[in-house]
Amino acid sequence: MIGDWAAELTTVLEDVAGVEQVHQYDDLPSQIVASPTLIWMPIGGRQSYGLSAPAVAIHRVQITLYIKAALLPEGVGLAVPFIAKVRDALAANIQLSGTVSYILPSPEDDFYQGPAYLAYGEKVHTGINFFVNVKEVENLTVSA
Repeated sequence: MIGDWAAELTTVLEDVAGVEQVHQYDDLPSQIVASPTLIWMPIGGRQSYGLSAPAVAIHRVQITLYIKAALLPEGVGLAVPFIAKVRDALAANIQLSGTVSYILPSPEDDFYQGPAYLAYGEKVHTGINFFVNVKEVENLTVSA
């Protein structure tokens, strides 16, 4: 399950050059203090299993970059380089140190959306939403 690889994804994102803080789904801040900040959480998923088939989970994960900037143009200039930085960090750790089969952008969906204004708490920041799929094969007991 997600808890088996959550810490590894957080570690990979902490290594993205220029990122000040990373928070995962079970450690969400009340407000964005450091800039840039990455926050990630599962937002959907698919599951399959059977009597003679492995249990396969594909989790849809959203990673959001928040940048505190007074003006959208300033924030855009700061945010856009993170498109490549986040991609490169994920690509360099495609199996999250062996905890998953893969972490990849979906070929059918956007890898990122933005830069745009994104609200968090009571404040608005410049940000980018990234979307990836995480596939894992789980140990699951299935009985008839």
